Amino acid sequence: MAFNKQQYESLPGKDGATPPVMASEKPIVNQPAKLSPTEEYVLNLDPATVSTWSVEDVNRNFLERAGLGYMAEQFSVNKINGKCLMLLTEGHLHELGITVLGDRLYLMDLIGLLKRKKKEAELSASKWSGVTPAPGIRYKEDCGECCVAYCCPCCLAKTFWRVTGQGVFYKREPPCGLWTEVRTEYMDYRFFKDLELKQTRKCLCCCTASELEMYVDDHDSSGAQKEGEPPNPGAFHPHVLRHPEAAQVEQIIRNAWNRARLVAEG
Repeated sequence: MAFNKQQYESLPGKDGATPPVMASEKPIVNQPAKLSPTEEYVLNLDPATVSTWSVEDVNRNFLERAGLGYMAEQFSVNKINGKCLMLLTEGHLHELGITVLGDRLYLMDLIGLLKRKKKEAELSASKWSGVTPAPGIRYKEDCGECCVAYCCPCCLAKTFWRVTGQGVFYKREPPCGLWTEVRTEYMDYRFFKDLELKQTRKCLCCCTASELEMYVDDHDSSGAQKEGEPPNPGAFHPHVLRHPEAAQVEQIIRNAWNRARLVAEG
């Protein structure tokens, strides 16, 4: 006897099978959840300002705006100011006597938004900035560059550096009068391979200058080089910072680089 397979169908909940997806059915696309007005308010707060809030400010600007004003008494008695607010955990809320589970979860979600924004602000904040070539004869390539620097500063190409908690930014500006593109580069600490602090001699070897070489595995350097553009610096072509504060910059970068590696390994 021949059986017709179309007579049978899989029933969910019986043997763990699920009905087959028909070709005519459209795939389900998960849309990003829309933020509530309270969440938008919290995201617009400045963590640096929140950390200076008094207990009254926390009650007025945070708890009441979140619809949790009934917690104000517990927060006041336990002196929860702005700095303490961003240190709260769910265990602390238990100690404060907040027994409603939904309110605890909601409050921790809002505090989590503040903590993430604080972390992002700390990572993007500038820890050092400077311009090369730095002032002084020792930081010029040769006597010709020295003459240009002192006679016509605008005719000297400059590189602007900014070191943050996430990586190193630098922008190369061409000399005035040259219609060339301003180049902006970013080096992420996750791709750093090595740092080397050196003492070099420039300007006819009369002066000693501090120089920091940064070896970075630039993923974009493996791409095809566009016609007329200089080669992209890669892992074997270090990014060089010649500046009197190179030793200070090396320590800042090394500390941030170590934190980035710890986060990646964790």
